[in-house]
Amino acid sequence: MNHRTGLRVASLAPFPDIEALHQMLVAHDADVEVVSTPYDEGLAFRNARGANLGRLPVDMHAPEISDEHRAVWERTDALLALDVPDNIAELFPQLRWLQLLSVGHEQLDHARLAAHGVQVTMGAGIAAASISEFVMGRLLQIWKQFRLIDEHQAEHRWVTTFGGEVAGKTLCIVGLGAIGRAVAVRARAFGMHLIATRASAAAGDTDPDVDELHPADMLLQLAPRCDALVAALPANPAVDGLFDGEFFDAMRHDAVFCNVGRGMHVVEADLIAALDRGGLRAAVLDVARTEPLPADDPLWAADNLYLSPHCSVSLDRYSINTYTLMADNFARFVQGKPLRNEVSLER
Repeated sequence: MNHRTGLRVASLAPFPDIEALHQMLVAHDADVEVVSTPYDEGLAFRNARGANLGRLPVDMHAPEISDEHRAVWERTDALLALDVPDNIAELFPQLRWLQLLSVGHEQLDHARLAAHGVQVTMGAGIAAASISEFVMGRLLQIWKQFRLIDEHQAEHRWVTTFGGEVAGKTLCIVGLGAIGRAVAVRARAFGMHLIATRASAAAGDTDPDVDELHPADMLLQLAPRCDALVAALPANPAVDGLFDGEFFDAMRHDAVFCNVGRGMHVVEADLIAALDRGGLRAAVLDVARTEPLPADDPLWAADNLYLSPHCSVSLDRYSINTYTLMADNFARFVQGKPLRNEVSLER
């Protein structure tokens, strides 16, 4: 069933170019209204909600909401947001669709959204290009020994340092979603052999973007074959601590481990132990179990660890990528068609 025209869309995102979104949506509804009402709870609150089924612990208090924002939200049909405040039914009585800026949705109160009849779509694909570029950059940095070459330059030392060839190496991608697939496309351009695991894959399944596709429970058998393994998994308690001592023991000592998914999937003490004993050539972490990472955390000093503070995504095109996805979904929404990247709130 088609939705009425003259819809109001509220953007809770901190993007300055809201008129660009309006111009993209007006092509599908000439009377659409787009209003910017920024709302950002921050990383600590997001993590707390993720650990508490989308609800804030009693000792945490969300940001105050202005009367102006409340007045806009009372007549809002669709939201673009990363964070959503509590009391959804009270604040957004007309809300029918929420487009997220992120792939992760663990910060949302799924039960309340489902009870209110809200469709939720995640931002899969928005950051895939930039994160996959970051992954390839890190792998090249390690295999081509750029860090060592730069150190020699800083020391004014002419030391001939040769890197390894990437073509022919085997890359395993754990989680063949939008990010994992974007990594595969770029790695294939370098002539790598591509193996992937996917939770929904069965024995004998294939995929056009990889050379081999395997069920997720084949991970330990695949680990010894990998020159590098890239984890791009969403938050999922079922695989909390997936990358543990047993897994790192199965990897080759010259292999590289890279995680751009969620910190919860890595047993960090086991990773540090593997690096310290030379069980891995290097590790790349863009995420950690505790973010921001405390200054005294042992990850900072781990041997051959390439650490970044959850910044593998690039922001220069983030808003336009988000708007493009939302405009496509908005066209589907007004026509009553299935939306892209819809989240099953009951799962």
